[in-house]
Amino acid sequence: MNVFKKILYNSYFYTKRLGLGLYFFGNPNTLYNNLFNKLHLKLIANKETDNEDIRQFLKKGFFKTKINSSSLCEYISTEIKKQSVNPLNYGHSFEINEQMKVQIKTHINYKYAPILKQLEKFYNSKISVANIQIRRNFSIDESVNKEVYSNNYHADSYTYNHFKIFINLMDVSIEQGPLHIYSKLDTKKFIKLNNYKNRNNYFNKELENDVVRNTGNMGESFIANTTECLHKAGVVKKGNYRDMLFISFISAPEKINIDKDDFFYYEEKYPKAIWGDTDEVVNITKPQSLKKTIKLFFKYYKNKSI
Repeated sequence: MNVFKKILYNSYFYTKRLGLGLYFFGNPNTLYNNLFNKLHLKLIANKETDNEDIRQFLKKGFFKTKINSSSLCEYISTEIKKQSVNPLNYGHSFEINEQMKVQIKTHINYKYAPILKQLEKFYNSKISVANIQIRRNFSIDESVNKEVYSNNYHADSYTYNHFKIFINLMDVSIEQGPLHIYSKLDTKKFIKLNNYKNRNNYFNKELENDVVRNTGNMGESFIANTTECLHKAGVVKKGNYRDMLFISFISAPEKINIDKDDFFYYEEKYPKAIWGDTDEVVNITKPQSLKKTIKLFFKYYKNKSI
């Protein structure tokens, strides 16, 4: 029995409840995804950079951008007011019509190109949009004691080649239930101090000096590695709601020209995944077995840009 198998075997009973990723890496993502991340960071990613945003992304796992998206957000806010709203499960997803798609796509390809180019250098592969959603979260009745819109702390179960941009479609204060997130280091601290087992089993004592709440003005945006950082949607206070534009990205394992300022590589093949609710693109970064994880890693390695 090799060393790795011995570690898995001897730690089995302890990690049956914690999860191997939580036990070995200090975050609740899977063991295979965490192993992939470490190898990708060491053998494929370009960690040397003079860009402060990328340094923060590497160190903490997130940063607030300097991009002003207020004009786009005002336009989207006007458009979604024309739609009926169904607060089923305390949340609502708005339809993105063709004109809205054009406006969002143009904005991402133009305004976000500089920072996405920096992320392409870091990941050493082409960045592409994986999914876009416009959502509203409503206040939660005090009698509700279950998770209704990802308002328990968790990490997304993908490789770290998946990340998200959160754009405020309105001014967001603590009353609107902003995103709560911990840095990669503080995620480990939270897990330890809260005896974290999974998203439904932890003490839930907020670390006030460490938690980052994504409050801000309409048009401000926040980029986060949600696979290694514990995060949750804040609970919207009574009489309030929060409108957000969520954009999921992946670094593509295919060999793609990174010189093009077009970040919608998968749109033609998977339009419903980009603008709807299917997962074909984002699931590229969600290998379901050790064999698939290894295969995905070598695909990234073979097709890296540099």
